Amino acid sequence: MPQEQLTAKRVESLEFVPGRGNQTLYQDKTTPGLGLRVTAAGARSYIFEATLHGKTVRETIGDIKTWTLKAARAEATRFKTLTDKGIHPRTVREEQQAVAEADRVRQATESVLVGAVWTAYLEHLATKWGARHLRDHHNYSKPGGVAKKRGKGLTIPGVLYPLMHQRIVDITATILTNWVKAESASRANKARQGFELFKAFWGWAGSHETYKAVVNLGVIEDKDLLREIPKRKTHKSDVLQTTQLQAWFCSVRALRNSVISAYLQSLLLTGARRTEIAELRWEHVDFTWHTLWVKDKVSKEGRIIPLTPYVSSLLSQLPRTNEWVFSSPTADCGHISEPRIAHNQALLAAKLPHVTLQALRRTFISLAQWLVIPTGIIDQIVGHAPKSTGDIHYKFKPIDLLRIWHVRYEAWILEQAGIRFKGPKSRGTRSLTAIPARLESIETRHVRRSGHRKATNQTRRRAPPD
Repeated sequence: MPQEQLTAKRVESLEFVPGRGNQTLYQDKTTPGLGLRVTAAGARSYIFEATLHGKTVRETIGDIKTWTLKAARAEATRFKTLTDKGIHPRTVREEQQAVAEADRVRQATESVLVGAVWTAYLEHLATKWGARHLRDHHNYSKPGGVAKKRGKGLTIPGVLYPLMHQRIVDITATILTNWVKAESASRANKARQGFELFKAFWGWAGSHETYKAVVNLGVIEDKDLLREIPKRKTHKSDVLQTTQLQAWFCSVRALRNSVISAYLQSLLLTGARRTEIAELRWEHVDFTWHTLWVKDKVSKEGRIIPLTPYVSSLLSQLPRTNEWVFSSPTADCGHISEPRIAHNQALLAAKLPHVTLQALRRTFISLAQWLVIPTGIIDQIVGHAPKSTGDIHYKFKPIDLLRIWHVRYEAWILEQAGIRFKGPKSRGTRSLTAIPARLESIETRHVRRSGHRKATNQTRRRAPPD
């Protein structure tokens, strides 16, 4: 590289020399490392060139139209200081650019509202959630103010709606605490459920590449905030007793809406989740082999459970207006979606304490103790994950074995409810339902004989020798 005493005029007069590539480089005699690059097209720019770790380092400082000679010498001196320390100037420049980009992103995200991030959250997970779970997220954040589909008046805003207009950077533990207090005053259970949804959303936003810089994950773990979260109501009393079955069945069977009446009875007699029965299709009902296929939150393939005689009679009498077994002409989804109103009316007419729809599933599981039904049988029918090692890895109960216990259990519940039902005769039904009783009698005789042998042996040991 030829050396030149660079001046403002000299920079303008230096020319490209053909035969040495597509550019000509000139080194400044005054400032170490500073040079001038002139291209074949006549473009001129200041450069810096030095040796770092045995290799040549060359960095462009800038065009002579935007950089004065004085500024270029200062920049070259700074680069020279870095290379003397063993630092590549490009590394420092990239770090500065990264910091500047982070500041730009931070400034942009600081103005983003919670509602915008919430929308991105729902769009990202919409395909991984069920329709009901996604609908709950929309309902909890809806603005309200539209005419009710049932009844008069306007809908109220969702419990999370007050947070949607907050800037995401402004969300603090104090804001969340005040929000929980305000919502708990009128709808404590909704406030608790809303906080659980917001907590999951906040964790997602805190791990997202775009929003993690402005999301403080610690705010949802604040002790004062957690003290204000309404406690979950105990479920021990949320169950029907055997003495209440007769009043419950009498009131539910008297409902004007036969579809909801059949739905509530099927819910109790199958132990399924409310959405599993509500979303039951006719193609999932097999009246020939007496089985039902229902969705399952544990198994993606769903599960097959017995179609017991009484439930079969309920379903066979329903109108087939569309693909859904429990159809509804007023619901947008085509099947019943909100049977709680009718259920509450039935409870009020029967003068029973309030129980939820989930309590019907809990009743099915709890009352099975009266017949000493094996836990693995009940778990497989209701869709609980197997608990014992044998059930997890080895034992899978065939549908016929489930049917033995399920049919017997249904007959017992109907007996407690005072319902006289004589199901259709099927081959082998009587012998199948009698198997558990025979097993119990065999086991009882075995215990008695074992006790008799034990007592006899003890008597012989205590008897003196002849």
